[in-house]
Parts: sequence; structure tokens; C-alpha cells
Amino acid sequence: MSMQLTQEEVIQSIPSYLRQFVVKQHYDEYTPQHHATWRYIMRRNVNFLKKYAHPAYLDGLEKTGISIDTIPHIDDMNDKLGKIGWRAVVVDGFVPPAAFMEYSEHKILVISAEMRNIGNILYTPAPDIVHEAAGHAPIIADPLYSEYLQRFGKYGAKAVFSKDDYDIYEAIRYLSIIKEYANATEQQISEAERDLEQKLSDYTVPSEAAELSRMHWWTVEYGLVGSVDDFRLFGAGLLSSVGESKACLSPEVKKIPFSTDCVNYNYDITKMQPQLFVAEDFQHLIDVLEEYADGMCFRKGGADSVRRVIDSLNVGTAVFSSGLQVSGQFNNLLTDGRGHEIYVGTTGPSQLSYEDTELEGHGTDYHKDGFSSPVGRIMDSPKPLEKWTDSDLADAGLLNGRDGTLAFESGVVVAGQLRNVTRRAENLLLMTFENCTVTGPDGTILFHPDWGVYDMAVGGSITSVWSGSADKEKFNVYPPKSTKTTIKDEPTASELRLYNLYSKVRNMRDTGTANDETCREVVRLLNEEYPKEWLLRLELLELIRKNGIDGGLEKQLDTALQALKNHSDVYDNVITAGYEFMLK
Repeated sequence: MSMQLTQEEVIQSIPSYLRQFVVKQHYDEYTPQHHATWRYIMRRNVNFLKKYAHPAYLDGLEKTGISIDTIPHIDDMNDKLGKIGWRAVVVDGFVPPAAFMEYSEHKILVISAEMRNIGNILYTPAPDIVHEAAGHAPIIADPLYSEYLQRFGKYGAKAVFSKDDYDIYEAIRYLSIIKEYANATEQQISEAERDLEQKLSDYTVPSEAAELSRMHWWTVEYGLVGSVDDFRLFGAGLLSSVGESKACLSPEVKKIPFSTDCVNYNYDITKMQPQLFVAEDFQHLIDVLEEYADGMCFRKGGADSVRRVIDSLNVGTAVFSSGLQVSGQFNNLLTDGRGHEIYVGTTGPSQLSYEDTELEGHGTDYHKDGFSSPVGRIMDSPKPLEKWTDSDLADAGLLNGRDGTLAFESGVVVAGQLRNVTRRAENLLLMTFENCTVTGPDGTILFHPDWGVYDMAVGGSITSVWSGSADKEKFNVYPPKSTKTTIKDEPTASELRLYNLYSKVRNMRDTGTANDETCREVVRLLNEEYPKEWLLRLELLELIRKNGIDGGLEKQLDTALQALKNHSDVYDNVITAGYEFMLK
């Protein structure tokens, strides 16, 4: 069933903590040159990719509302995407990796509204609508690939990440912005490159999030499918890059069978890739992702996982075997002689939740100074504490308003006056004590009665750990929207006149009103004001040939284009290719 939602309706339908990264697509800001650039890229890509892309690509263009001739409108895309269970929102460039993953988990395609400038027509390091819409959207029409992308988002949103990950994200974001900015100076680009290089050189032990970002890069962005000797393209970076899609066919680009080993290969967003990975099929993508996920903290739990969240210096969530979720910046972990967790603690604002919903009265305002609790089984009890009934508590001398003691197998002792218990799904989640003292195995005071009420989490073990909070609506730990945004200059008078010429040519093509007088006037203005304008000359030459208009115009345009090939390798590339797919 089609959702048929407007931009505003889609924005309101997503979690509130993800809305901060969303912007609206201002379709009228795309210039006629932008639309011509889009048309050139799409025609060239489709002409090439019909032979080399995964079969889902061409079919997916139609299914996801991607036009060849004009930049797609986000409302048109949502009309089509809704029929396959997805939505799309517009963002300004990169969003934080964890947030990006969560969009995928919710089956929301993130679209950068920006359109690359014509100088970066072969490749741009910045996310743009060519990459996002024409690269990512078509393949998600394949059900297996759609499942892979959603599952990747679900696991990626739970990956443990570090402060270094966010610093590198900001450096990459700024470098991509400055490289796409047409008026950037060499000094600005060099400084941004040095900043990123420094941050990468300081980063020696990749986090789960960093490793998953590599798998994402080598599949979702630059993936191949088939065998190393006979493959098809499906990664968005290949499907949206005229240069990369051809370059990847070269034997100089090493082809490696896809496996979890791909997480050991870093990448550089500013350069073409020296190696690519080849999955057998889309099911193989899912299988390898599941293999990697089996080793992630959210599936392993335990002391090692808590330790990784402590080292990350970020808010994380630890799930007790009772189902209770504790979210905060973990800073304390005690273990027994076997390395098992026996006591954990957070510092600063913390939250207690169950099934990703904050428990009433246990938000960050109440637990503003942190939270701590023992973990493990009770001495001489065959039954885990989370399974204790009210009768079991009474048998152990734990009655509301009376003093009682819980002695854990680890040696941790909790002694105080029981005030309340919290249960969910017949599990005991939380025990609240007054006048409570908690001591560690060596007699260290872990909690003193003077510190207030003691809320003790219940659970024999920590079963899952991840970065971020459990109830993000109540405890949003995503960083605020970046202050580094796309740089835009107001068009000059000369650029506006050029855009007007693009509009004239498009109007003649769309309405079938090509005529000698208008074509001759456009050629004259190109010769006088825009000697290096290659794309409009190609479009005009195509129009003249198709409509049988000559009078020497074809020769003028052809001579100018052949001369422009000598301007640079890029000009030679784009003009030669244009002759092949536009003029044959």
C-alpha cells in the first residue's frame, strides 16, 4: 500500500530525535544547469550500467521514482518508495553514523538534497542527490537487499562507538563540503585534508562502529556481486559515479571475495578505491553481516562489552538478564576471579528502561548523578533473583518497610530497608531500598545510606551492551546537528544568464520547438561569454542533429567541443563520453 506522504508528513512520522538532522528539499533552488548535469550523469550511467549493474538497478529506478531527465522531487520518491515499505527524508550532507544507521533500521532512505557542481561531475566526496537517489534508492527495491540494509541499520545503531569516531566524522564532513564548494581555495582543502589525516593517524584501534562503517562502505557504497571474475555493480558509490563505475572494471582494482575480513580494510572517501569486495549474492551479504554481529557487544554482553563502552567515553546501555536497561556513561566495573561482571556503575545523567521505554520516575532528572548496581546470583539460591516471587522475598526476610539483606555469590552485600519492587512480565527488575549500605567483596563501601535512596537493578548477568540510550525519546544522546553545513554562494549575473540559456535549450527539447534562430542565438552567446561551457554545447549539438537544424551551427559546436577536450583530462573524458551516448 502506498503511503503517499508529503515531506512534512514524512518528517512528522519519524522519531523526534532524528528530526533534527532533516531539512526540506527546496526544489526551486536547483538551477537549469543542475538538471542538465543530472541528465548527463543519469544518461551516461544508464547507458553504461545496463551492461554492468545488478539487474535490480534499472528496474529499481522506476520503482523508486528516479527520473532520467530531471532531479527527482522527494514527494514523488516517497510516493513510489511507500509501495515497497520505505520512506525518504532530506538531510544536509553527512549525518552522524549512528543516526544514519537508525534511519535505515526504520526503512528511511536519507537523501542529501544538494546537487554536485558541474566541476565534480565525475565524482564528488560529498553526499549529493545523485549519489543518494540514483545510487542508493534503486537497489532497495530488491527485497533481499532491502532486508540487508534494514538489518545493517539495526545492528549499526547498536554498535559501540568512540569520541574519536565522532571527531573523524566531523573531519570527513567538512572535507567533503569544502571539496564540493566550487570556490574553495587550495589552502582550505589542504588544511581540511591534514586535519582528517591527523585524526586518522591517531586512531589505532577501531571501534565496532568503525568496523561496521567499513563493511558498509565495501557493500552498500562500493559493493560488487557475483564472482571475482564475473561480477555486477550494486554499491551506490559505483552506481552514481561516472568515473568510479568504469574504473572499478580495471584489473588494477583488486577484487576480493566478501567476508568479515573487509572490516580490516580502511577507506578514503576522497580517492577512487584500490580494492573492492565481491559478494556471491544479496543473501551472502546478510550471512556475513550476521557472522560479524555475533561478535558484537549487543549480542555478547558480559564484562568485556561493558569495558568497551567504558572505554568509549560515551553513553551506553547495559541490559540485565531481567530485561532492565541501564543507560548512562559507564565508568565502573567490578569483576570476579573468572572475569564475570559483579558490579557496574554510571556517572552523570542515567536512565532505567524496559523494552526501550523509560520506567516512570527513573529518567535522567532522577538519576542525574549516575546509577550503580550489583550483578549476579544470590548466595544459596537455586533461583535467579529476577525470578523471585513476593513469597521468595518474604522467605528471605525482604518485606516492605523492614530491614533485610541480600548476599551475592560474588561477595557483594546489600543491606537496607526494602521500600518497593518493580516487575515486568513476571520478572523482578528493580528493588528500591532506604537506609541502604552496599559493600564490595573486599568490604569497600559502594553505596552509603547518606547518599539517599538506593535503586538496585536485578539480573544475574549483563546480556547485551550497546552505545546510546534505550529510550531515545526521553534521553537523546545524539550530537546536535553539525554547524558545518553546505556552503552556497549567490549566483553571479553571468551564471544567471547561463542558466537562462540552459532553460531555453531544455524548453525547445521538451516542447519540440527547436528552431534555427534560437539555436543560433545560444551559440553566439556561448562563444562570446562562455568559451569553456561544454555541457550546454553538447545538449545543443544533440538538439540540432535530432531536429535537422544546421546552417553551420553543427560544425561550430563540434569544432568548439573538440578544442575543449584539450582543456583537461576531465573535459576530454566528459566530452568524448557525451559524443558516444548523446550523439551516436
